[in-house]
Amino acid sequence: MKNAEAVLAVKFKSTYSEEALMKICEEDLEHFRAVPGLLQKYYLAEESSGAISGIYIFETRDDRTSFWTSELAKHIPTRYGVISETLRVEQYDMAIVLNDVVLA
Repeated sequence: MKNAEAVLAVKFKSTYSEEALMKICEEDLEHFRAVPGLLQKYYLAEESSGAISGIYIFETRDDRTSFWTSELAKHIPTRYGVISETLRVEQYDMAIVLNDVVLA
């Protein structure tokens, strides 16, 4: 993966229905496309629990930190109806990448 060194995983349950939440995610795509250093974001839905996850792949650790302290990130709990006691945030450093795919 092109210069990826940092990962952010955000998992939560929402007060919104899955359909409503996916609509909000789609509305916000352009905001996330504009995040400096964000190479890719995956939206995941866990069938068994109903939890939603965002997996963010960043070019650098500093990009990850800048995003997580940004206004966009600060609005995630309200915008996505996060149930606070279900919120789990994890930061990882990239170790090994299976396929060396260059992201555009």
